[in-house]
Amino acid sequence: MTGAQRHTSKPKGRDVFELKHRVVASLNKLADRDTHQLGLQDLHAIVQSLKPDGVSPFLSCILHYDADQKNAVRKECVRLMGHLASFHPLRVVPHLAKIVSSIVKRLKDSDSVVRDACVETIGVIALNLAGNEDGNGVFVLLMKPLFEALGEQNKQLQSGSAFCLSKLIDCSHNPPLPILQHMLNRSIKLLGSSHFVAKPAVIQLITSIIKAGGAPSHTLLSAAMHSIQEALKSSDWNTRKAASTALGDIASSNDPSLGFCRASCIHGLESCRFDKVKPVREAVLQAIKHWQQHPVSLTREHPQTGSSCEGNGYRVHSSFFPIFMKLSLGEH
Repeated sequence: MTGAQRHTSKPKGRDVFELKHRVVASLNKLADRDTHQLGLQDLHAIVQSLKPDGVSPFLSCILHYDADQKNAVRKECVRLMGHLASFHPLRVVPHLAKIVSSIVKRLKDSDSVVRDACVETIGVIALNLAGNEDGNGVFVLLMKPLFEALGEQNKQLQSGSAFCLSKLIDCSHNPPLPILQHMLNRSIKLLGSSHFVAKPAVIQLITSIIKAGGAPSHTLLSAAMHSIQEALKSSDWNTRKAASTALGDIASSNDPSLGFCRASCIHGLESCRFDKVKPVREAVLQAIKHWQQHPVSLTREHPQTGSSCEGNGYRVHSSFFPIFMKLSLGEH
């Protein structure tokens, strides 16, 4: 190394050291109620002023922060990932794999505030990245680890992953339909599996997929709606409430293609009108109201039956399929 190279490398190394020192000092402030807001302001200022070579060192500080820290610190470390994506979207893309891997790990956090921050952050990242020219690639990078996590036998991880996927779909601009169809097929099977415990969360995921157009065939849409109606019979009141809320949410979209299931939805909801749990009754009454206002569809154009992507006019890029071949969500 020449003298000139040594001269230029030292300030750069010193800059990285100083950056990490500032980040750690600000993170430590988050743990104290008296200095929490000041630490948050410092961290936001650091993010906004980051240079291109500062993104990686900054991420190394917040991705690997001590899990034993207070929940306020753990929560803000997650939210800072979204803040970083908002100000430096293109610079964040190369680090997406590390970011989503960290989020998946934090979905196991014992504090719901941290898990909620994970869901919020996935939405922020999707809003800022999934609409760019490589939006489908970004969607897949975010989706794949979360979708794989659905198969883990951990209730918090199952629930958090499903909520994150729902948020990802809701916040993405035109998510790839072939992938949504595969996600919907697997989600329906998970909802019907006795080994999958996060039923309310996967119901919300199914709802997001339907509303995003991920059930273009009559057969797949019927299967999805039937799975939600069956959840109304669950012995768990949270699942019944989630199913009722989902049916009302779907009806409120006023999608005329859903007219074929109007009668069956109202019938299923009526059977829960006098549920012993008040939140369920309230969700049921609201859903019935939405379906009663939904237009009746006397006829429906049926694409070729089945959920084949090509059979319903969607060309499926061959690169999508290996993603799902590798997903280990074993059927029980």
